[in-house]
Amino acid sequence: MSISLFIVFPAHSHAAEPVAIKPHEQPDACNPDIPQIRVTVNGVKSGGVLNVELYHDPDYFLFKKGRSRKVRTPAIKGRQKVCMNLIQSGTYAVAAYQDIDGNRKLKKQWNQLPLEPFGLSNNPAQRFGFPRFSDSAFTTGRLGADIAIDLKQPVDP
Repeated sequence: MSISLFIVFPAHSHAAEPVAIKPHEQPDACNPDIPQIRVTVNGVKSGGVLNVELYHDPDYFLFKKGRSRKVRTPAIKGRQKVCMNLIQSGTYAVAAYQDIDGNRKLKKQWNQLPLEPFGLSNNPAQRFGFPRFSDSAFTTGRLGADIAIDLKQPVDP
């Protein structure tokens, strides 16, 4: 009687793969002398992709239909600055999240709370329910706006 032993190795590697960022998703070069939203994101961890999204429509805040622009950049630990050129002044809100696994989606719990680091302009306090545009809204001036977002680490389900 013989006993066979099989060792199974995972089909995928845990080595970091290059982040696939499409040309239209790249942030603009930061320039304080032109109209831009200049976003400093604090609390970024190493790995994955940092996503920064600009919203203009209060009725569709955090929905694709209300989004003016989405930029993606490789996530680097610490503080990152991301800039988006502005077509016109107005009232906007910004959402940022770190897509740790790089799957192009924000992982969420059953109650829609994020499972990946997430933050909003004006850094509103976390509360129950869907965030409101008015809590994160800001108005740009002639040269845009400089804002800071502190990523909040997800709460364990």
